[in-house]
Amino acid sequence: MVVGDFARDLELVVIGSGPGGYVAAIRAAQLGKKVAIIERDAFGGVCLNVGCIPSKVLIHAAHHYVDVKADKFGVSAKEVEVNLEKTQRWKDEEVISKLTKGVEMLLKKNKIEIIKGSAFFNGPNHLRVVNGEESSSYQFNEAIIATGSRPIEIDGFKFNGRVLDSTGALNLKEIP
Repeated sequence: MVVGDFARDLELVVIGSGPGGYVAAIRAAQLGKKVAIIERDAFGGVCLNVGCIPSKVLIHAAHHYVDVKADKFGVSAKEVEVNLEKTQRWKDEEVISKLTKGVEMLLKKNKIEIIKGSAFFNGPNHLRVVNGEESSSYQFNEAIIATGSRPIEIDGFKFNGRVLDSTGALNLKEIP
């Protein structure tokens, strides 16, 4: 520990606010633990922000497109077009943003301390959280590591616009 840097005490620290992390944090708080959750990105993790939920939002929009072009049911619509920019904005602002705010509200409602930044263990029951130029030290009794996943690049298949990871696929600016 750096001289003059005082570690704050935490009973339980949860690293990651995806479905595993925020649910564990809430349950521990409900059982009487003093809980803090550490998140470096948006609340909700991969599933809510760049995985399960956004993919279902885009599939839902695609179903509406197919429904409008339902000639076999006697419904005929001429010149149906997709405004992908508007669809992406709906996904990001109307769905994902509201759900991430919902996760944050649940954490606050359950009196869970929210710490923004990346966590690094620097000893038994000690960690440092770095957020930009700032860092803080914490001591804890117990930790849950719920950091989720991210795609890995394979040699020869770098994410470059032609090869996409899920985040790239869900944020396309034009229909392929």
